[in-house]
Amino acid sequence: MRILAYPRDDQNPYQRLLYGEMRRLGVRISYLGQPTASHTLNLLLLPAELAGHRATGARVVHIHWLYRFGLPGTGRFPALRWLSQAWLTVWLWTARMLGLRLVWTVHNVLPHTQVFADDARARRTLVRACDLVLAHSPAALTELAALGAVPRRSAVIPHGPMPPARPAASLRTPGSGDGPRQFLFFGQVHEYKGVEDLLAAFTALPAGEAARLTVAGQCDDPELRSRLGTLARGCGERVALRLGHVPNDEVTPLLAAADVVVLPYRRITTSGSAMLALAHGRPLLVPDVAGLADLSRQAIVTYDRTREGLVAALTRLARAEGPALAEMSAAASACVAELSWPDIAARTMTEMGLTRGRCG
Repeated sequence: MRILAYPRDDQNPYQRLLYGEMRRLGVRISYLGQPTASHTLNLLLLPAELAGHRATGARVVHIHWLYRFGLPGTGRFPALRWLSQAWLTVWLWTARMLGLRLVWTVHNVLPHTQVFADDARARRTLVRACDLVLAHSPAALTELAALGAVPRRSAVIPHGPMPPARPAASLRTPGSGDGPRQFLFFGQVHEYKGVEDLLAAFTALPAGEAARLTVAGQCDDPELRSRLGTLARGCGERVALRLGHVPNDEVTPLLAAADVVVLPYRRITTSGSAMLALAHGRPLLVPDVAGLADLSRQAIVTYDRTREGLVAALTRLARAEGPALAEMSAAASACVAELSWPDIAARTMTEMGLTRGRCG
């Protein structure tokens, strides 16, 4: 089987881990949308790329995200979003006319940053064109249905683990030691991830609470960086901001130093950061949202998405005994042990193979 993947995202390990296993099983992967250094030219060449690959035997297009359809300059000229949306429709129509089968993996039900003039309508267009929609949880399919986007065929395949640089069992056990509880937010910092809410909650912790917070991850939004800096200064020495890229060799030590990973998302479909934390045996504090409902209840603490609820949960975990956090850590590792990329790759191939066979 040969798969055309779009787009390529080297910042997200999902494709590397999934396609690495699929290649071992004999699948050939070709990425679309990168023949030149020009983003706009690459977009214009997408239909021609499809035709060229179809002529050499490709049958399946695996779509991950749609942000690459966003044209440069949409911030200044919002009308360009309509052009981007029209070009998506043209590209999907071209794939169908060429006899290619379209598969979409729902990493996000809706984009976190606007791409098209009407993102919900664009999702409906995409789902209508697809032969198969893959979701990481049933909640994603429910959210799509609420948008009026009901796939003709779908399957739920969970997100795989993000393995640590060394076995989780060799890392420091959460809750060990006599120092303050160490909380960590890790991942790219965007507004929807709720880091501002987390800093506001830390400010509201009871005086003298033995808790420290590190926020680590790239933040490309200057206004958000400024707001986070102001909030962090209000927390004093309790909070350390590290708003830059974290090199791969520093990720595991950063997570190993944490007692609890906090991901206070305002909205989410799937979280690679959550899987990364669990793979490192870290207890998780997350909001009570449908997209995270499939995580192990023994490894996480949830709150009701209010600031008061987040403050209460942080306080509870700051005061938790070491053995309780160690039990959560063991549950996190056990949860991840049930998932494997070879199994996920095999299931993905099976679903894609059935689609191809069913459609001709």
